[in-house]
Amino acid sequence: MGDCTNESTKSEIQLAAARGMLAATGKSPRQIGLESRQTVLDWTYRWGYSSAMTIQLLLNRTSGGYGQKLARQGWLIATKTVSGTPSAFFTLTEQGLQEAERFSSALYRYPEADPYRVNQLQIRHYLIAQNATLNGLHAGSIARYETERMFALTGDKSGVKRPDIVWHTKAGLKIAVEIELSAKWERTLDEFVLGIARALQSTENKSTSYNRFAIISDSKAIIERYRAAMQPGTALSIWKKNQRQHWVIEKTVTVPDWLIAKIVFQLIGE
Repeated sequence: MGDCTNESTKSEIQLAAARGMLAATGKSPRQIGLESRQTVLDWTYRWGYSSAMTIQLLLNRTSGGYGQKLARQGWLIATKTVSGTPSAFFTLTEQGLQEAERFSSALYRYPEADPYRVNQLQIRHYLIAQNATLNGLHAGSIARYETERMFALTGDKSGVKRPDIVWHTKAGLKIAVEIELSAKWERTLDEFVLGIARALQSTENKSTSYNRFAIISDSKAIIERYRAAMQPGTALSIWKKNQRQHWVIEKTVTVPDWLIAKIVFQLIGE
C-alpha cells in the first residue's frame, strides 16, 4: 500500500511540474505538440533515422514513447533491428518526409524512405553521433551541426577526411567529428591520419577545412591507438597501387608537430 501511495504522489508531483512548465511557456498544448513533432521530423530528416531514447533526449522528455506515438499517427515508421539494440529505429513516412521538407531550409536526399536501405551494422555508430551532438547542444558547447548529407552538398575534397558530423561552436570554430568504434590498421590508419592532417592544414593558397578534429570512441584502447598514431614524428606511410593493383608503400613521412594539438579525444562515458 505504501509503495502505491508513493508512486501516486510521485506521479502527481511530475504532473504538477509539467503543468507548471507548460504554463511558463505561454503556449497551448497543441502548439507544443506541433513543435515537438516538427523537431523530431526535422531531426530524423537530417540524420536519416533515430531511436526512441535519442528522441527522448532530443525533446528532454522523461519517457521514451514519443517515437512510437508519431509512428501510430503515420509520421514515422518503426522498424525492428536485427540486433535488438535498440529494439527499433524510426524513419520518416511519406507524410513525415513531406512535412519535414515543407519546413526545411534546404533539401536533402532521403534514401531511408525505404527503411530496409538502412545499414543496420551502422545504427549504433550513428546513434552515438546523434547523442553526442545532442549532449553538446544541450550543454551549449555546440551552436549548430551538419550531418553528412548536409555538408555532402558541397562535395568532397580529394585526400581530405570526410567526417561523420561537423559541429559549429559559438566561438566560430568548425569541429569535424569522427565516431570510431573499431580500430584501423596499416594503410587505413595511415590514410585516416593523413586525411585529417590535410583537412586541418592551411597554406597560402588554401584555408583549412576545419579548426579541430574530435575523435570519439567507447574504447579506451582505440582512443590510445589513435593518440599514439598522431604523435609528432610518428612514421606515416603514403600508399599507392602498383601495376598489379596491389597497395604498396610509395614513401614514408612523419606526423607534423602541430597535428596533435588540433585533435580532441573523447572517451564515451568520461
